[in-house]
Amino acid sequence: MKQPMKEPARRGASGRPNVDQARRAHVGRVIRRYRLAAGMDQAALAAALGYTKTAVGNWELGLSRPDIDHLPALCALLSIPVAELLGMEGEPALSPDDRELLTLYRRLDEFDRRTVRQLMERLVFRQDRQEKDRLRRAYRRLWLFEEAASAGVGLPMQDRAEDRPVFALADRVPPGTDGVIHVNGRSMEPRFPDGSYVYVARSAPVLPGQVGIFIVNGESYIKEYQPDGLHSLNPRYRTIRPGEGDSVLCFGRVTGAVGEQDLASGPLLEKARAAFDETDGEVIV
Repeated sequence: MKQPMKEPARRGASGRPNVDQARRAHVGRVIRRYRLAAGMDQAALAAALGYTKTAVGNWELGLSRPDIDHLPALCALLSIPVAELLGMEGEPALSPDDRELLTLYRRLDEFDRRTVRQLMERLVFRQDRQEKDRLRRAYRRLWLFEEAASAGVGLPMQDRAEDRPVFALADRVPPGTDGVIHVNGRSMEPRFPDGSYVYVARSAPVLPGQVGIFIVNGESYIKEYQPDGLHSLNPRYRTIRPGEGDSVLCFGRVTGAVGEQDLASGPLLEKARAAFDETDGEVIV
């Protein structure tokens, strides 16, 4: 099974944002834009390239990026200019307004130039602070569990899966939710399709008729709990009926399905991460 990815370093030794992370965010944004323009969903793109839907989703979230050997096929399939995907486009020419501002700035003496720069820095600082406040109101920080929950054949899962932060639109997050997990398999369709994500309330009790994430003998499942076993919503799949010698743990209750537009991705993901991690010198917890 694919090993969980480790959280990349967010900043280099100089304190600047991690370059590789910024590149992944750019690649994800471009792939998502061209995929939607082509009218393809993530599953179709994954099938065409020989990847999983989870892999495509991670590209678009900026968590990983395609192998370089597959870039030609990806660009051909979605009609993406290679230079744009790799961020190699040249700097755009200055607009007439920008040229006029630059001309005026160059006419100033050194003292007035410093005054203008200081004013601009204060304005940018205020604007950035307002944007961080807006993002913290608009989004919730949740945890994306790297291990998938199986809606079919069980997948090995640790008692507590490794996780990383993701940011979901606050008004889309059900109460009590603190995590997001990927669904693998079709036994919970149509409510929770293969390749989708679900919101999870970790350690929350699961009552009869509710859907939860269960670990049965070390393998994870997303199932509906009933007193006689763990049921699938798709009638083609059997009910799991643990015996006395089986180990059954409840990882959490599923609180809802994650919409395709719910999670911040690409450059917005980086902005949300910065808003929650570094807010004018304060650490957000």
